[in-house]
Amino acid sequence: MQADGEQEATCRYCFGGSEDGELISPCNCAGGQKFVHLACLRRWQRMVLVMQPTHPALVQRDTRHETCSVCKAKFTCEPPTRLELMESFTGPELAALIDTGCIIASHEAFSLHEERHMAALPEILQNRHRHWIRAVLLITSVEQQPRALTMSIQTSGALRQICEILGSDIIMDLQGRRWRLTADLDLSGVEYDNLREAMQKLATPCTVRLVATDPKTCGSDNIMAVNLSRPLEQPPDPIAVESAIGRVTRRYPRAARVKISHLIGGPCDDDELACCIVFGGIGQGWTVVKSLERSIELAFGRAAKRHEQQGHIHGGQTVKLTGLHDCPELNNELGIALHFESTSGRWLVRLQNGEGKQLRPQNLQGLDGAEGRVFAFWGQAMWSRTQLLGEVATGAWGLCRANVGDLAASPEERMSNLSGRLAFAPVTEMSEDYMRQAQQEMDAARAALMTHDALAQREEQPEGTDDFA
Repeated sequence: MQADGEQEATCRYCFGGSEDGELISPCNCAGGQKFVHLACLRRWQRMVLVMQPTHPALVQRDTRHETCSVCKAKFTCEPPTRLELMESFTGPELAALIDTGCIIASHEAFSLHEERHMAALPEILQNRHRHWIRAVLLITSVEQQPRALTMSIQTSGALRQICEILGSDIIMDLQGRRWRLTADLDLSGVEYDNLREAMQKLATPCTVRLVATDPKTCGSDNIMAVNLSRPLEQPPDPIAVESAIGRVTRRYPRAARVKISHLIGGPCDDDELACCIVFGGIGQGWTVVKSLERSIELAFGRAAKRHEQQGHIHGGQTVKLTGLHDCPELNNELGIALHFESTSGRWLVRLQNGEGKQLRPQNLQGLDGAEGRVFAFWGQAMWSRTQLLGEVATGAWGLCRANVGDLAASPEERMSNLSGRLAFAPVTEMSEDYMRQAQQEMDAARAALMTHDALAQREEQPEGTDDFA
């Protein structure tokens, strides 16, 4: 029985009572605002995080999921981090595919959406969208983001502006992370409470250091990837390319025969060489190298003939399997010749399914890359792990493990080579509307196909039989 004058406890979000779940008091509010269901609070915290953009540079400091908007007290229930939230949308299996040697590829519905959006823009603004249309991106590296940031300030105007941004709490937001000023470099030895005043009195040029305030997690990892589907006719810096070739050929004249293919790697620093891929070597079937000079030298060394026994096959070359009697199902399979074992007289070949096979030279037909080959990528794509998980959670991007076939195929074939291999996030509140529509159309097409097959099966059934006999 409710006492006279005593208000019944209800959730301020759903207005339900304790019969709908345990009621808690997560802040300093009183009266009708005091109680919430934990599930309702969690749903609110998720909604605030979902409404934020995935790109760190666009993330605003939104504390609604951490702090009560009424009493301004911090919630006693810690909200999920953006990393935890995005992983809940994608699932652990997809999250684990954000790793070196994996492929990120755009969904066809996303590509069509980007094409429609791009068509409405002036030519000067269209190029940034081309990076993502039917993109096949190979993750080349995963690096931890630095925990400290060194800032060189050259003018008194820049110093005043930075002091204003830091504010009284000497904290600034930068690309989705919070950074706190420290007593280091030109502020070395200053007491914490005096840092802001001491910084305002610095003479320029000066150098200060900030440290990240966010917990150390893998969510801030830098993910770098390059696009395998956008070939270039000419490199952005042909002089640098010729210089690198010249330095190698002065030592190894035959290295001039190494084939160099140039590609647009991504939007970040697209006029600079991001990395190269060299075929062959022990391992997955390719090696990522930063220097073009080193890449040419490595490709030439792998392709060099060292043993008469190796036949007409060279390291890093694409090969076709032929004449196999014990495993005839492997005939016509493509692979990359990695390394010749002189003791066994066999080539170690990496197949498209990732398996390694030791094969005699007579069972291999040499295809592209006999003289050595290098893929040179100008520019690259970059995300934080949390940002990329957010993009994947929208349904616009799928992931899978890369194989040698993804590199050996022509740029035009690389997207079709991924058919049936890409894994996409399920439809959730993160999914874009056009992705939901694409999923509904796919489900409808599948249902129609199943109905058609069922009707065809009934028509083929012999007269006089009964499905339920």
